[in-house]
This record gives sequence, structure tokens and C-alpha cells, in this order.
Amino acid sequence: MVGADAAVLNTGKVLFYYYPAANAQNSQAMLLDPVAGIVTDVSLPVPQDVFCSGLSILPNGQVLVTGGNVATGNCSHTGSGCGTTSAMLFDPASSTWTVGQDMNNPRWYPSSVELTDGSLLEISGTNATGTSVQKPLESYNYTTGKWTVLPVSANLPGAVAQVYPRLSLLPSGKVFLSSPASQSYQFDPAKNSWSFIASTNFGDRYYAPHVLLPGQEKVLVAGGSLDLLAGGGAATNTAEVIDMSAASPAWSYTGSMTYARYNENLVLLADGTVLAVGGGGGGGRYANPVLTAELYNPKVGQWTVLAAQSVQRSYHSTAALLPDGRVVSAGSDNGVSTEVTYEIFSPPYLFKGARPVIQSAPTSLSYGAKFNIITANASTITRVALVRPAATTHADDFDQRYVDLTFTVGSKGIQATAPANGSQAPPGFYMLVIVNSNGVPSVMPFLQLD
Repeated sequence: MVGADAAVLNTGKVLFYYYPAANAQNSQAMLLDPVAGIVTDVSLPVPQDVFCSGLSILPNGQVLVTGGNVATGNCSHTGSGCGTTSAMLFDPASSTWTVGQDMNNPRWYPSSVELTDGSLLEISGTNATGTSVQKPLESYNYTTGKWTVLPVSANLPGAVAQVYPRLSLLPSGKVFLSSPASQSYQFDPAKNSWSFIASTNFGDRYYAPHVLLPGQEKVLVAGGSLDLLAGGGAATNTAEVIDMSAASPAWSYTGSMTYARYNENLVLLADGTVLAVGGGGGGGRYANPVLTAELYNPKVGQWTVLAAQSVQRSYHSTAALLPDGRVVSAGSDNGVSTEVTYEIFSPPYLFKGARPVIQSAPTSLSYGAKFNIITANASTITRVALVRPAATTHADDFDQRYVDLTFTVGSKGIQATAPANGSQAPPGFYMLVIVNSNGVPSVMPFLQLD
């Protein structure tokens, strides 16, 4: 099975899923224990193809998988997939799937993002015939399991009516749409309305990933292509950043990557830097693979070349931060035997000396609460943060965020303060990290914020 869709669970395991195997109607799914190296088959128990779906980790830890593709042979349109209304739930506690309430609109290649109150916003995706992009938005209430179509005023603007729009929840509670279209818009959930923000300097960035940087006001988009057709034309190595806290936000170029690429994954690491993994240099979805990883430092706006992968990870690949600070990279269905493998990368911070150790910390937190982290390394700690576990597909991590916490150091350890509200950190599971003065992070236990 190819790891084309991935979610890091609060058990520390990673859920991967893909389309149905030959002569089957239910999507393949596997559960990876990255520490033990054990892979378990958890394929869907019902005839659903959830390949090219949306996915998000709900506040209760369950993975909600939205939409997918109509079964092979039942989709008359050959240009793209035909969307379904399917909603499937994966429970980490039991490692089982259940069927959720169908969405109101069929969607293939939709985006999902969690809002301040824990509800899920579903955007875009192609319709049931694969002939147009869905403009109506709908929201999911995880406590009732119900979908609600938003008013017509919330419809996706035509200028950004693309599949898999890159979305980020901002501290304002609004949702920023950064790419692939050159025009960037912002959605206000309170008013159910969109507003134009700015256009990128490069233009359209098809197949480019995005990431909400630490501080949660700046969004980075790196790489991409001006060409949507045939899996992408020439790739670019340029990257742009927009600061949404500015009075008049505008895109500006930041440091360029060494390698032009698209379909790469951008992964927020445990120290707040960003890892670019895989992708291709252009000329097709699997053409000119880029094996060398690069590291972006948001503080200086520059990239550093790191180690190279041994396996191509381009289109339909995934990458995610693990609780131990490493990164798992999988997928890319390029038709060779290695497409079913995974690799694990150890970032540079794991080679800078001993790691600080969290001896004890809460397993649940309320907003604004002060809490204690017991560690013998308290005097060396310079950063405390919550890291949202990955939910990613097609170079699009839907809820990725790094939430810095204020803290003080005392004789018994660290006292930190939880985020003030759900706009800073939507409710759900997070990985808690402490980082020392050498830039070395701890292993990250999970806690639930609500």
C-alpha cells in the first residue's frame, strides 16, 4: 500500500490510507508503529474509496476522512475524479473505522480545517460528475456528528475555486487561503463571508505546500508551478511569506530553496523550523524527483541543504513529525517497488547533544490554565510549545501549527500557560515539547486541550 494520506494519532502511531486494491471496493489503510516498526492492516470495512479525500483530526482524537472518489467504472468524467459525500471516522483507541453522516455535497480533493470552536470547515472538491469545483461550504459538529451547509454568502470565490485549497486558521479566528491560486482570500466564520487579501508575486503556485509559521501570523508557501496541466510544468525554487498581522498584508519573497520543486511536504519540526521533504523538479508528477531535504529557518528566512532520501517521494507522498522528533516520509505512487516503503529522517537537532526529558506533564489542559512540567533540565529550557499532529495529503497539511507558550522556570521544573483560546490552538490533541539552549527538543508526550 502507498502512504498517500497520513495522520499522526495520539497513540503515537501513524494512519496511512490509499485507494482500493485490485478487485476490491474498500480503500486500503495501514497503521504504522514508527518505534517498533510494526505495520497493521486497518483497511476500511465498507466499500468506500476515500483516496483523494480531505482529512482532519477531531478534538476527540478521531480522524475524519471526507469525500473521495466514485468507484472505478462509475465515473463518466475522465479529466478528474468524481466526488462522493462519504464521511468516515477512524478511532485511534480501537483502531477501527465507522461510517459517519454523509456530507451534503460530494467532494473529491477537498480541504478540511478546524475552527476555533472545534467544528470542522469543509471547502472545495469536485462534484459528483467531476466537472466543476464545489463552491458551497459546510461545517461538521463532532459532538452531534452532523453536517450543516453554510449560507450562500460563504461560497468559495470563483478566483480561488481550486481543489485542495491551502487553509490556515489564524489567531483572529479567520481562515486564510494561501494557494494554489495567485490570489489569496480570507474567510470570516462569524460573518460567513470572504475578502480578498493579496496576490503572490510569483503567480499561481500549483502543487505547492504551505505552512503556518510559529507565531501563527505568517504563512509560508514554497515551490510550485505556474502550470496545472499534465501534472505540472517547470517547478520554482522561490518561496513567499505573508504577515497577516500587518495593517495591509502583502506577499514578499523570502529565501529561495536550493532545489526547484513541487509536491513536496513542508513539515513543522519540534524546534519551530520547517523541513521540505521530497517533491519533483517539474515536467510531470513523478519527473525529476528531488531527494535532498532542505531546512527553513523562519527567524532568518534562509534554507539549508540536508541529507538526501534514498527513495523518490513526489506526487502522492506524505511526511509528518513524529512524537520523538523524527520525521516519517512515505508514498509517491510512481509505479516502482519502493512506492510502498517509508523512510524516517532524524533532523539536525538530534545530533546536538543530550535531549531534555519531560518527566511528567498533564494529559489534559483547559484554555489559559497554568500547568507544571517536571523536568530535571528546567534551567536549560528556552522554549515550550504545543505542536499539532499532522493530517496531510497532496502536500497539504490541513491543521499544522506550532504554538509557543509563555513559561517560567522554578526549582521543581517549568510552569507554563496554556493557549488563551481556540483561535490560538483549536481544541484537540497536541504534542508538548520543551527545547533547550542548544536547540535540542524533548520527546513529545500528547495532551488534550479543551
